Amino acid sequence: MNLPANWARGVGLVNAAEAVAIAAVIAATAGSGHVRALPAAVALVVGLHFFPLARLYDQRQYRWTGALLSAVALVGLVLTAAGLPGETLRIVVGLGCALVLWGTAYHLALKG
Repeated sequence: MNLPANWARGVGLVNAAEAVAIAAVIAATAGSGHVRALPAAVALVVGLHFFPLARLYDQRQYRWTGALLSAVALVGLVLTAAGLPGETLRIVVGLGCALVLWGTAYHLALKG
């Protein structure tokens, strides 16, 4: 693993930006009356934050994590637009994200 200079600062900035983006998504969905879109919107923010982390941690597989989480989020947004109930959206998005993150953790555990 080849961590770039000041990687810890970069990770802190990425995580701070993620927290601000999640707060903004919560405010936007609540304020606009589209709270059913919240799980998918948060999943998209979390997925996108993995792209800079891939570089900062020198973990190329985080790009796959980011792409798969973003795909789960987009499916969730499509299902939201299709009118699926909130419980179903939370199950689809939550379980989808969990599987992606568990897969990433498993891969990293095997890689060492």
